[in-house]
Amino acid sequence: MVRKVMVLLTFLGFAGMLRAQTTLPIQAKGMWIWKLWTANNGDLNAAISKLKSIGVTWVVVKMGDSDSFYNGSGKSLNSWASAYGGMDSVVSTFHKNGIKMLGYQYVYGVPQYGNGISEADVANMILSVSGIDGLVVDAEIQYDTLSTRVAAAQSYMDSIVAHHPSSFVALTSWARVASHSTFPWVTFLSRLSLNMPQTYWAARPTTPATELTRMSSDFTSYTQTWVNQGNSGASKPIFPLGQAEYFGYSNDVQPGDIANFCSLSRSTYGYQGVSLWEYTEIASSFVWDEYAAAWAITSVYDRTAVPASFGLAQNFPNPFNPSTQITYQIADGGLVTLKVYDMLGREVRTLVNERQVAGNHSMRFNADALPSGVYFYKLESGNNTQVRKLILLK
Repeated sequence: MVRKVMVLLTFLGFAGMLRAQTTLPIQAKGMWIWKLWTANNGDLNAAISKLKSIGVTWVVVKMGDSDSFYNGSGKSLNSWASAYGGMDSVVSTFHKNGIKMLGYQYVYGVPQYGNGISEADVANMILSVSGIDGLVVDAEIQYDTLSTRVAAAQSYMDSIVAHHPSSFVALTSWARVASHSTFPWVTFLSRLSLNMPQTYWAARPTTPATELTRMSSDFTSYTQTWVNQGNSGASKPIFPLGQAEYFGYSNDVQPGDIANFCSLSRSTYGYQGVSLWEYTEIASSFVWDEYAAAWAITSVYDRTAVPASFGLAQNFPNPFNPSTQITYQIADGGLVTLKVYDMLGREVRTLVNERQVAGNHSMRFNADALPSGVYFYKLESGNNTQVRKLILLK
């Protein structure tokens, strides 16, 4: 009996030592608004009302491009925002409605703004907007062909880190690595918080299932290569960015696509966030309906809170009956074990016992054969260990 009590105390000790995790500023379901100043006829409150009605808790707004350099005289975003008291006020309005706001910037690797203003200057200006929750960097074809691409990416990202060391910064680029092998993936990914691949299935064209499979396979393989080469910092959580409407070429989004995309992203691949791109006003009601019904709120770990990128998330739902989702992230590839124990410290289920690549992982725990009660699940990878408690209520 003494041994059982000691085992239980050991597990409770593990649970007590769990570090309180700081989450990234965005949660599971977001929307990208290409031109906020034209969305819902330029009516900010109408746009917010629409977003709230489908459960969106964060938005990405275009702020750094030819017509949206937000504080540039005569630029569309700056002129529109002035009617609402400026960008600080726009951010505040989103926040008052429970929605986080991130700025979007397309970067070319060469000066675009004139007057000696660099792309890094614009990024830092965006992050200096009062209350803004982060920056999403879109780097694409220019960085495939630019001869100074690595140096340009490093200079741009290092300036952001130097001026805003604790800010959330994400990358959105292709959903393929193999066909863009000259892109400076490691340079970007090792300096930011999140990867948001553009999984535009209908534009390719393909299906959400095929697109997610190809994207996941590519990043899993290349991430392992980067880690093996000593670039473990390039292993980042993934939030796939989905297509919400017709882009002017290839196919349009079909009924069922959004629901399938969201379901597969979470249940099959364990991604902890997802978003849709609103290029123009979305006319199809099924897109809004399917997105409104998709996903429950979750979160990912902050790079500043978990520098080793090792974390075990709380299972969802909890309490549960009879199954629940367990999500975790590991810093380096290697042997990973995930086991469930009862209150007496007895192992009741081995969920994972295999070699895995660095990154996000998720699996479904079905406790149909177990009685109601309190259990613990323990993640081990290398020298890292975390334990959390789950409750089965039948």
